[in-house]
Amino acid sequence: MKSRIKKLWKYLATAVLGLLGFSSCGEGGLDLDTKEVLAMYGAPYADFKSLGTVKDEAGKPVEGIRAAISQTWRNSDDSICWIEADTVYTDTKGSYLLEKNRIRLPGELKIVFEDIDGAKNGGEFKSAEVTPDVKKTSEGDKGWYQGVYEAQADIVLHKK
Repeated sequence: MKSRIKKLWKYLATAVLGLLGFSSCGEGGLDLDTKEVLAMYGAPYADFKSLGTVKDEAGKPVEGIRAAISQTWRNSDDSICWIEADTVYTDTKGSYLLEKNRIRLPGELKIVFEDIDGAKNGGEFKSAEVTPDVKKTSEGDKGWYQGVYEAQADIVLHKK
């Protein structure tokens, strides 16, 4: 009697587990266009660019300005958390560019521009802060890759 009950439980467990396993392999892992199963491991990611130019009041590019780029996202308790992400510097054309591969895209971006070289490169400038919009500039694929996102901020710095 015990062996019959054990066998019955084994058969039922095998049937239930088999059904559960097959039901989890539905459309979520199937490319509906090619009818191929997608094996996706990892996390969603995207390429992110922050770029722009820094000029003085006369319209001349300013070299050596530090652009500290911070991003925000919401915590589980809906509070906002700022994270210092990266720092780049302007070149001789006043341009800066940050290119990163990100797992988490910024909800809001903040860029602080600071003159760190004093009177060199055109004089001493006041610090400035901008919050550019993050825009999607290129679509991703059907997998984890979400495309390219870009934030552009062109700014005019004023002398101290």
